[in-house]
Amino acid sequence: MAEHPCDDHRAGQHTAACMTGPCGFCSTDRGTTASGECRSCLRIVCEICDAGYDADLGPICQPCHDADSTTANTPPPDAPRDQHRRCVFDLDLSCGHVVTYAVTGWYPVSVGCCDRLGVTIMDGTYVAYDSHVDHVRLRLERYVEVPASTPPRPSRVLRRLSRTDDPARPSYPGHRASTGRYPARVGAAWTLDGSMPRPS
Repeated sequence: MAEHPCDDHRAGQHTAACMTGPCGFCSTDRGTTASGECRSCLRIVCEICDAGYDADLGPICQPCHDADSTTANTPPPDAPRDQHRRCVFDLDLSCGHVVTYAVTGWYPVSVGCCDRLGVTIMDGTYVAYDSHVDHVRLRLERYVEVPASTPPRPSRVLRRLSRTDDPARPSYPGHRASTGRYPARVGAAWTLDGSMPRPS
């Protein structure tokens, strides 16, 4: 594999140089083919490298596809197999963000998004509170056969945007309202390293 031009900058911060010249994966001239950003590695890839393409989610470059494939070390046909459900959701979160979230399994009830709702500091470790999921939209769902006992892929946030909706009244008494663009509360950092928790 050729040295990738996007190794010289942070992921997703492409320059004009990234969009010209040969593809960093297969050396195809991107001036003659379509190109886009791989949704897994966030690097610019050419159309020839795309193992799959979704109009909303973008391409998947061949190396990322190959790394995700189970065909390289195929177990014997009679070996036990599991089926993993891999999904991509748009989640409206209680912190006021919309995240595109990739997960193995079904959608979560809370997501570590930002520190807008507050954080805890304990033993020097800074941990933001999770945001609750207000609303879910499924974008992609596929099932993958994997060898038994294969651990699920780590869940990850692919994209984060601010919400534009206003807070909505709860449907039932006692239910919390959807936070819309403004959280119901904004938390401060609380440290447990001292004798008393205190806001920072």
